[in-house]
Amino acid sequence: ARNQGLVGEISAALKARLAGAGLEAEVYGREKKPFSIWRKMENRGISLEQLSDIYGFRVVVGSVDACYRALGVIHSAWRAVPDRFKDYISTPKQNNYQSIHTTIVGPRHQRVELQIRTADMHHVAEYGVAAHALYKDGIAGAEHGAGANGSQPRENPYMWLRRLVDTLLEGDNPEEFLEHTKLELFQDQVFCFTPKGRLIALPRGATPIDFAYAVHTDIGNACTGAVINGRHLPLTTQLRNGDEVEVLVSKAQTPPAAWEKIAITGKAKSAIRRAARDALRRQYSELGRQLLIAAFQRAGFDYADDKLKKALMRLSQKSVEEVHATVGRGELPIADVIRAVVPDADLSNVPAPRKRSRRERGQSEEGWFNVSKVFNLKFRWPGSSAEARQAQVLPIRGLRNDVPVKFEEGGAVPGDRIVGVLSEGEGIRIFQIHSPKLKEYENERWIDVTWDVDPERPERFPAKILVTALNEPGTLAQIAQVIGEAGGNIDNVRMVRRAKDFTEMLIEVEVWDLDHLTHIMNGVKARLVVSSVERVFN
Repeated sequence: ARNQGLVGEISAALKARLAGAGLEAEVYGREKKPFSIWRKMENRGISLEQLSDIYGFRVVVGSVDACYRALGVIHSAWRAVPDRFKDYISTPKQNNYQSIHTTIVGPRHQRVELQIRTADMHHVAEYGVAAHALYKDGIAGAEHGAGANGSQPRENPYMWLRRLVDTLLEGDNPEEFLEHTKLELFQDQVFCFTPKGRLIALPRGATPIDFAYAVHTDIGNACTGAVINGRHLPLTTQLRNGDEVEVLVSKAQTPPAAWEKIAITGKAKSAIRRAARDALRRQYSELGRQLLIAAFQRAGFDYADDKLKKALMRLSQKSVEEVHATVGRGELPIADVIRAVVPDADLSNVPAPRKRSRRERGQSEEGWFNVSKVFNLKFRWPGSSAEARQAQVLPIRGLRNDVPVKFEEGGAVPGDRIVGVLSEGEGIRIFQIHSPKLKEYENERWIDVTWDVDPERPERFPAKILVTALNEPGTLAQIAQVIGEAGGNIDNVRMVRRAKDFTEMLIEVEVWDLDHLTHIMNGVKARLVVSSVERVFN
């Protein structure tokens, strides 16, 4: 009842505006029927407020020039809805359909869909190209008068077909029927819209997360939810053709890494990974900065970013934030930063970066015993305890110092999780827990092994790193310099693969522990000539 008489009101307003501009026009209006409204809402999954063609009008004028003049008059009088304008006069459809389509916010703030065309265009749109050809030949005129020989007028078969189609479609025209199905022709894509009418094409199976990143990366990063066709739905919802998606955002939002498993577009996945890395970097950077401030205070100095910036070259870092992040991750010792900023600083009050020895903790555990020839390892037979040791003798000769112990290829360093494999006639082999070669010893007897490093008798342990770097003079020298300055020892270097522009080298190093190895790898990776560094076990 609120919009009763609106069709007549809009028709009168359009005629008055066009007449005032000197344009003669016929205006036809209709209000969409309830069944048609329900069917469109059901097929498109949208709410009533999102329908833009409940009220539709056709403006028929005398010429093409008058079509564009009428469009200007209408847009001057009422606000046009963005991205709802289509010019099929200058670019006709393949079936020769011509018309200007636009949507305005008309009287009573109702969206009104308009089609502006000439009489010939209207006849083609209503009855088709063939019927229009008959009409131009004068056949259609027989519907309104007698034939040449005085016989009864002959009915145009196209008019009969049109009435049949109208009946089948509950009074709607074929264009509305096509509107429900045309998007489904693209089976590998879905076409969705922003609230302002912007078209977003996405792969089938895309989610609101993909939609948000397709609109803009900043929108995706700030996304907190989505309203699809007027309803709040989860971000895991798969979008369908014609969906109108409104992205809810918050400046405090950071995209969680789990979104990468939900998104399907490459742009969204890449942006999520980058945002997750940036967020983690910011956390480490803030932690590292607080650690440096506290350490500088203990050493009797005031910390300042400007002072640290001058020491970036000595630390082989690119920025102050990078230093903060590496300190926060534990990859750069705080003492090294203080020495770079204040070379003559007394670091007696700064804690050492090395981890506390676990020798005392290891000795208090039941079932552990030392093999005297290997000072830095302790072994425990599976299921051993104090009572078991009194009841039986361990079936290895470790107590008499004649069990050979060796590290398997790839090595292991204190800090690694390790396991021992006892092979008959070979002794004990030490494996890093992630070593792929452990699969070859599934049927052997495994024994627990723990590190028992004596801080008074330090010893280096073997490890292998694979370095990919530029193939240019001085590359190996830079890598060796980093390892040497970090206190590592190069045992062997082998070129695994060489190309014109890069080379892969396998470097066997000896280090004190896992922290020491990590520090060396990060230092090597910081060099501009180095592309990647990874630890290998084969």
